[in-house]
Amino acid sequence: MEKSKLIGAAVIGVMAGAAHAQSSVTLYGLLDQGINYISNDGGHANWTNTSGVLNGPRWGLKGSEDLGGGLKAIFTLENGFSISSGALAQGRMFARQSYVGLSSARFGSVTLGRQYDSIIDYVQSLPSSNIYIGVGHPFDNDNLINSFRINNSIKYSSIDYNGLTFGGLYGFSNTPSNGEASGFAANRAWSLGANYKNGGLALAAGYIRLSSPNENTTGAIVGDYNNFSPTSALGSAGLPGAVQRQAIFATGISYQLSAVHLAFVYSNSRISSTGDNLTFSNYDVNMGYQIRPDVLLAATYTFTDGKLDSTGAKPKYHQVGLLGDYFVSKRTDLYLLGVFQRAAGDAPVASIAPDSYGAGGSFAPDASTSKSQLLLRAGIRTKF
Repeated sequence: MEKSKLIGAAVIGVMAGAAHAQSSVTLYGLLDQGINYISNDGGHANWTNTSGVLNGPRWGLKGSEDLGGGLKAIFTLENGFSISSGALAQGRMFARQSYVGLSSARFGSVTLGRQYDSIIDYVQSLPSSNIYIGVGHPFDNDNLINSFRINNSIKYSSIDYNGLTFGGLYGFSNTPSNGEASGFAANRAWSLGANYKNGGLALAAGYIRLSSPNENTTGAIVGDYNNFSPTSALGSAGLPGAVQRQAIFATGISYQLSAVHLAFVYSNSRISSTGDNLTFSNYDVNMGYQIRPDVLLAATYTFTDGKLDSTGAKPKYHQVGLLGDYFVSKRTDLYLLGVFQRAAGDAPVASIAPDSYGAGGSFAPDASTSKSQLLLRAGIRTKF
């Protein structure tokens, strides 16, 4: 009898171990903190100690359960926060990502929740493109540094077809229609994108369309969207009212040749309010040079060309960034960053960071009161 009990316990233990082996949960995170000098921060030079510039601080949980036949249940919960103050980013527990879904080894994955759009998934992920210098384009007009995510979204992501991946996303308005089609369309979003990699070459394209972002508190974009209002740093070049539509197209190419990474990204963002349109075109060239396995130098130049239809105003911005990065270990690096922006044309002032970038207490200097602004930063970044 005792022998049979022992055998039974052993079998249960083996089964429990096998079940445990089929599931996994990973805790991960990234911390980025540094000291900044801003040449003109609302009219005065300023020194600050802030979180995030190259990367927003985060911690997350990522898990999967093997359901058999190549099918898995997957989830990600990713929190954003300020190291400086401990504050939540965007007032949410899992502001960066929160989704659950199914993944198939043959067909790809379908996930539901708060997620990145296809421009982030496929264009921002290009090697060397927009990843070394994290302050992005003026006002983050193309969302390439994740100023907003998509709530209530369903996303499809393909498997890798010999270097080709693609996918799409739809964010529901979650607004009662009350018999009107406008309810269904109020604050919704959809997005498509693709990426192709072959050796050192990578190509990507993405598109997203927003309808009445921030119009309600239940829709696809809530709270973390920059409305490009006249009170923003655009001043007289801003839209006269709330954004009704925004369409963003981005494409890029990158190439890695030994220790040198080269990339070019073009994006076009068209923002519309009642009777007016504001358009931005961004031309981004950057290069990274891995001098040694533990030393990286990078440089980027961006030209942003804007136009406001109602007045013909043409705000323009030139932005140059330089980065020196020393990797103390595989997980920790020390960096020096310099970014200079010069406003031109009808742009009234320079503004390196977008208005909404400081959600949760992270890096958010005010606009300059002149057409120039310089940011210098010494930072430390570590991952776990």
